[in-house]
Amino acid sequence: MKSITLHLVVAGATYFNQLDRFQGWSGTPLTSTTFDTAFASDTSRAIQTARIILDSRAQPVKLRTVVALRAPFYGGFEGTERAAVWSGFATKLGYQSVAAFAADQTPSELQTLLHDHDADGLAESGQEFWDRYQKGLQQVMAATPDHGQVLLIVDGATLRMMHYVATGRAATRQELAPSVVTTMVYTGDKLTVPVTE
Repeated sequence: MKSITLHLVVAGATYFNQLDRFQGWSGTPLTSTTFDTAFASDTSRAIQTARIILDSRAQPVKLRTVVALRAPFYGGFEGTERAAVWSGFATKLGYQSVAAFAADQTPSELQTLLHDHDADGLAESGQEFWDRYQKGLQQVMAATPDHGQVLLIVDGATLRMMHYVATGRAATRQELAPSVVTTMVYTGDKLTVPVTE
């Protein structure tokens, strides 16, 4: 069965990151290994991050953009303050703190809460996001040679979901920081985190 190694890099920080705002499909400007293939969504922050990385490499690799690799769509929550939204959910659901609320939710459940409470009815559910994203990963798989190395630019929410799918545990804040590299192996449709010694 074909297997590829994904080198996941969270897109560089944007002004929405600095303001602690939801940023799924919104394109806000950025603040200041040898790859067989390179992929990003079609958002400006993903493309800019990929170009910075690829321009520093001696070996040229063409960047391919795939719409299915976009972050979750937050619908009416796009651009709203995350802390206020999560605090509201924590209070409404009877949690003593946002931390307790967040610790009790999977990434898919968090996205589905946004979907279920989006007054505009546009936000993706956790399952809708993951189904779409897996289609993008299959495009990456098809374009990469067996055992190939892939640069894949992701956002924090996507990496949070991928990490949870691969490990069954929540990612730490440090694991989700902009420009941190996370390596995963994608075989068939299964994500794993390689064991390092």
